[in-house]
Amino acid sequence: MENISFNRYRKDHYKKDAKEENFLEGFNNYLLKKEEKEYKDYPVEYPFIFVIGAPRSGTTLLTQLIASAFDIGYINNLAARFYLAPLHGLRFSRSVLGEKRETAFQSDYARTHNLADIHEFGYFWKYWLNKYTVDDIVQSSSNEKDLNWTALKNVLATLQNENNKPFIFKNIYGAYHMQKMVSVLKKVIWVYIERDKLDTAISILNARKKYNTDLNVWWSYYPLEYYDIKDMDYTWQIAGQIYYLQRYYMSEFEKLPEKNCLKVSYEELCYSPQAIIKKIRKKSIAHGFDIPIGGQIPNSFPIKTYDDFSEEKRIFSNRFDQF
Repeated sequence: MENISFNRYRKDHYKKDAKEENFLEGFNNYLLKKEEKEYKDYPVEYPFIFVIGAPRSGTTLLTQLIASAFDIGYINNLAARFYLAPLHGLRFSRSVLGEKRETAFQSDYARTHNLADIHEFGYFWKYWLNKYTVDDIVQSSSNEKDLNWTALKNVLATLQNENNKPFIFKNIYGAYHMQKMVSVLKKVIWVYIERDKLDTAISILNARKKYNTDLNVWWSYYPLEYYDIKDMDYTWQIAGQIYYLQRYYMSEFEKLPEKNCLKVSYEELCYSPQAIIKKIRKKSIAHGFDIPIGGQIPNSFPIKTYDDFSEEKRIFSNRFDQF
């Protein structure tokens, strides 16, 4: 059984601080019992928007765009420290930052830096969906029945009730349970973003170079087929990671009602962000709520592509052809 942390292989800038991690874990465990008393069986009044996609496909930028464009709730970098006590986190953030919302449309491999910018909130989803090992992910389907879905629904509904508005999350761990999340919460919009697979592969390779001391050390999200590719060299790993994740997301979308899913492209995000916002708003109306526009919607974003004639693209093209 493999733990999903490869911290020992990370370069210093990206290593997690053990003392800080232990402090936050103790802090959260202390608040958890106080927090649980406040969770109520509120009805889900507003949509939950969950952004998913392969690593380096634009998920963070898309989440930032939605958080900026709509009058919508999200977990910022301050509130995210309260990953087992998110209600305390929302209230503490409000006491420190007020209603400040700050989306810079920048990130360092999914990390945003402003306190008021959106956070992935991975530790929260890891806790509630029990995603601590690779086996937990690979066996998501068979383990689904063991998760406390009623308690998770109450937590999320309580967060909505606190803000009295919809919520946006980048929800990679939840993507392993798309149908179940819809059946539990009902008002869910999964927004899947897809990028050209060769550009995605080069971007993941660059992330491995930046993050890790060894290119063969895994980086980022796991497909269900992880054990089929984990012992291959890094080019096969990356190609398999993208191929299997894209295949999985599209397969799950085919099983969901139309109002619960939306597919967009990285190119559309960069060239036509306003068009994406209109599509999301239309999906929200299908759930009985028109999300108000609450902030800025840029006209476009810089698009990142890589040399089509590079040796790296040739190698990855060959790998994809063999899946």
